[in-house]
Amino acid sequence: MALESFEKLPANKREFILLTGMKEFSQKSYKDVSTDCITKMCGISKGILFHYFGSKKDFYFYCLEKALERLTAKTETVTDGNFYEIIFGSMNRKMSLCMQYKDEMHMVNMASQDASMEIAERKTEILQRYMAIAQLESAKTLRRALDTLEIKDDDKKQVMIEGLHIYTNAVLNKYLLQYQQTPDKFFENRDRIKEEMKTYLDMMLYGICK
Repeated sequence: MALESFEKLPANKREFILLTGMKEFSQKSYKDVSTDCITKMCGISKGILFHYFGSKKDFYFYCLEKALERLTAKTETVTDGNFYEIIFGSMNRKMSLCMQYKDEMHMVNMASQDASMEIAERKTEILQRYMAIAQLESAKTLRRALDTLEIKDDDKKQVMIEGLHIYTNAVLNKYLLQYQQTPDKFFENRDRIKEEMKTYLDMMLYGICK
């Protein structure tokens, strides 16, 4: 694979080929994507595409890695404000990335549903690797948010972070599953999602007993 040759192309041409691939992989399953269609839209031959990437599968993984890099890019750290301002400020920045990179978001969503065995093992490894990065950043945000509160038992802060993770992930996963086929609706309903998340977090922080 001559990926170095691809990286030496003018930036606008690289980006056009990459976005064309992402758009195709975001709308169809891996097996249904045609490299003939991609190369025709890009104005290059299939031989050139395979010279750059080796195969359709390698091109797919390149696009997936780039999509995840953009969606998990570090944003400005939210350090000021109260507990919820820090949590939702960070969430808003991540949502903004998803809205900025819609084709990337749709490709990752499609990848998470794709049942093709040809790409299953490496695709799972890539998704899990970036999920771990996202969870690490989320834990840092939760720790910063907790630092704004007066905790009864500071020794249990790590347990609280893990508990907050479970609460926030449960709400997010509920809606990600609900809108899996229409991911844009997740962002259209972000205020309702945040309000529900706040309700659950309030229960954890302040309890349910009188």
